[in-house]
Amino acid sequence: MPVISVAVGSLGIVVSAGAILAAILRASAQRKLSREAEQVLKPEAANGELVARAEVQAPREARRSADELLQEVAQKSKAVLYVVSNKTSDKFSLPNLTKYLRMKGVEVFEGSTPEDTIEVNALRLLQLLDSTASGPGSKPRAAPGAPLHHELIEEGVARADLDARFPAMKDAYVQQPLDYGRNSRYGDKWRISCYLVVMENWKPKIEAHPAMVECMGPVMDKCTDAFARWYCGIKSLASIDVSVMNAFVTRYRPVHEEDQLKKHIDGSNVDGSVILALPTDDPFEGGELYVWDGKPQKEYVYRMNPGDLLFLDNAVWHQAKPITSGTRWALVLFLRLQSPIAHGSCRPAG
Repeated sequence: MPVISVAVGSLGIVVSAGAILAAILRASAQRKLSREAEQVLKPEAANGELVARAEVQAPREARRSADELLQEVAQKSKAVLYVVSNKTSDKFSLPNLTKYLRMKGVEVFEGSTPEDTIEVNALRLLQLLDSTASGPGSKPRAAPGAPLHHELIEEGVARADLDARFPAMKDAYVQQPLDYGRNSRYGDKWRISCYLVVMENWKPKIEAHPAMVECMGPVMDKCTDAFARWYCGIKSLASIDVSVMNAFVTRYRPVHEEDQLKKHIDGSNVDGSVILALPTDDPFEGGELYVWDGKPQKEYVYRMNPGDLLFLDNAVWHQAKPITSGTRWALVLFLRLQSPIAHGSCRPAG
């Protein structure tokens, strides 16, 4: 090994070239780590989110694996986990993940590798779940004794109006089989509803039934207006933009797969739901509606009368118990909510 003599004052110090090279490399590595750390902490000017590219460039030991990110998603929302993962729910599905983000209005990151693309978009998903855990613009709901996330409004729609519409509604009703997909408890076996509004890309493709739209469309509008007032009241919002994703009239009869709706939530992409009890000319037994809500969670049981409205915030577990005789009718709305875009006054329904 060659040596270099370096004179310092009157003292001669002998240093190996290898030692000098090692010192230079250590200093270079420290400067690189400092720059990467600054990138990870640098906020994006446009919206305050972390720069996605900086997260990818972070030191490997500071980054979380895709499996760890998926576990975080599962802890925050089981429903979202089923939507963005593969068939066994143990790995991210890149097409499902990016489709969900686009549906929620989140910009999708396209990395140089599938791994980087999943990692950054998973982080964006976690940010979305954190920001929307209590609904658009709402207050945190984690504190004990917080308000419930559902409410029964007695005769929220006038009984006389529904009675007058019932003959035309019954004549308009046709069963329209629909496949709700692999994440639904019912899959392709749901066939007891007639649709006023249908989301795109359902299989098989079905259209809203014109006769039912004509008969029950005005009632659907009353329900969405009432839900908006209720939601603004519980979330302390000035306004909320409500659009209908799915709307359908369901007929329950005491036969297999037509008598009940098993315990479920209405899907991770459903921001709120409305159930309106409708009249019947064939009185039924059973059919109570069960709701699980609150912290600690409690079970609530409702025997709804025609005109009664049940409002549900997103991800509230509920169930329609089996009927043992007669015929039960209900109008159900799945809603999508957007953050307030205008100022106004809202008050709770009721």
